[in-house]
Amino acid sequence: MKIFYNGSIITMNKQVETALAVGVDNGRIVELFNRQPDMAAEYIDLQGKWLLPGFIDTHTHSNSGGLYSMGVNLEHCQNLNELYERLRAGKLMGEMLIAWHLDEKELKEKRFPTAAELDKIFPEKAVLIRRVDGHSCVINSCAAGQIEAIQPLDSSFNGTFRRRANDQIVNWFHRSIDEEHILKSYDNAARHAIKYGHTSIHTMVGDGHESIEHYKLLQANMARYPIEFIPYAQCFNIDAAIEAGAPRLGGCILADGSFGSHTAALFESYADQPDNYGVLYHNDAFWEQIITRAHACDLQVAVHCIGDKAISQILKYYEKVQKENPKDLRHILIHNELTSDEMIRRMGDSNIVAAMQPMFDRLWAGEDGLYETVLGKERTLRTTRLRSLRDAGVIIGGGSDWYVTEMDALAGIDAAVRLHNPEERLTPYEAVQLYTSHAAWLSHDEHRLGQIAVGYQADFVVLEENPLEADDIAGINIIDVFKKGECKS
Repeated sequence: MKIFYNGSIITMNKQVETALAVGVDNGRIVELFNRQPDMAAEYIDLQGKWLLPGFIDTHTHSNSGGLYSMGVNLEHCQNLNELYERLRAGKLMGEMLIAWHLDEKELKEKRFPTAAELDKIFPEKAVLIRRVDGHSCVINSCAAGQIEAIQPLDSSFNGTFRRRANDQIVNWFHRSIDEEHILKSYDNAARHAIKYGHTSIHTMVGDGHESIEHYKLLQANMARYPIEFIPYAQCFNIDAAIEAGAPRLGGCILADGSFGSHTAALFESYADQPDNYGVLYHNDAFWEQIITRAHACDLQVAVHCIGDKAISQILKYYEKVQKENPKDLRHILIHNELTSDEMIRRMGDSNIVAAMQPMFDRLWAGEDGLYETVLGKERTLRTTRLRSLRDAGVIIGGGSDWYVTEMDALAGIDAAVRLHNPEERLTPYEAVQLYTSHAAWLSHDEHRLGQIAVGYQADFVVLEENPLEADDIAGINIIDVFKKGECKS
């Protein structure tokens, strides 16, 4: 037995909120001590630090994030010349270059580079640049000539693509990666997760349309990773998901796009584009068929929906299947950004859950930020409504959408307690729940993950300070991470 002692233990279990020590055997918690234990065991001295359940991120693109970490990070580029210099210094993956995290609004020129400009640097190598939100991309002519899905190109071709073409292009690049690089991308993701205190992360596997790509490859290699990946069959192919033994369908199967790309579907037009209401990517009949069949097959469904019109569309069919055939499947609204009081009430009434990203608020919802620019101040107050959702009984799991934002649970917790709208803020304890006990609920793992309790997996993060009392939660140092009682940090 291992005994973790000499620290402050926050269990995230309301029945036994604290303990003096934790006993672990064969990767599971076997005893919580309310006095200093005195028995033969291996003692792990916490040295006065804080022990919590290991963090769980409920929405990552681990393959993409791990892959892009081997590419070119364009975050905070100031102008196109700097962007070109970063590309020139980037490392090729075979015959192609992948760059990511570009926000064209931060560039002096306020625009994407063109294909012609990229061609001058890379005339014979395929180049992909992904916007920070993942809903727009830029490619050069070499890439365009190889991707059959976007042929034929017309005279308006300038390298920038959105919506379905964006997905097709990105998937072509991803399919061009061999198995060695796929497994390495998950290695990178796992190391990144450990760095920020995670012991489990939900990850999307599939092209978002008909293929679950390397789902079986990941399943076969789970033991190689120091964390637990909780995979989603990210496709519309229900038969493929069932054949692979997947318990859930979706993740980033898209009901709409994003605010930054002006493709999130809205009931009222964009403040800065009065004729644009965004885009519903599929009609009602499509979603009714997918959600109804998946529900009948006992598959949990998770759909990306950002704008209020898209959320309403998906919510309607979640409600319908739950009313006609009640099941404890916990269908998920991914992102769930812009909501009304009435929609929140309906979510609570139908036992719908949400996977949300508090850092979206921190990065884009502040005064004069992206959300106010594209939505206006009043609608921005109706984004990331954590308090309202919680009060309505909606279980929320916290996530990062990594690679879109950093896979950093402490930053997400900090953002949740300091949302730009004070009425929607959570207490520190509630915010920690987003990444522990409530995150475990989303994947039906509430009896084995997310708490320090007897019978649970011994997944721990050791922090230098108490996140329930610290002034700067995001700045707390992570001391150690344990998965099944073994140190992984």
